[in-house]
Amino acid sequence: MPRSLNQCWTWCENWLPAGKQFHAIGIAAICWAIWKTRNKACFEGKLLNDPVSIICYACALMGYWAGLFAESDKEALIAGVNTMLEIATKLLNKKRKVGGRLLLKDGSDADKQN
Repeated sequence: MPRSLNQCWTWCENWLPAGKQFHAIGIAAICWAIWKTRNKACFEGKLLNDPVSIICYACALMGYWAGLFAESDKEALIAGVNTMLEIATKLLNKKRKVGGRLLLKDGSDADKQN
């Protein structure tokens, strides 16, 4: 995973070479989603239940911002957003058991068992 803005650009160029016109909006959406989620945790006490929710938030932003693009680019961006949402949903469903509980336990539950 990229750890700096320069690494983000390199990562995008390597993994998403066909969508170069969307790299900036994707990076901006991820940064904005992380920032807004951080603010909710710090100032409103709303903790993050799952990191996949940041991807969903970023997808919502990109879907909204798609209206700023020409029709062909708008359709391509919305198709990419839908693909990201499908992948995020699959990742989230993999982490859940049949009963709806997360497979991974947070540190507090693991400490109670020891």
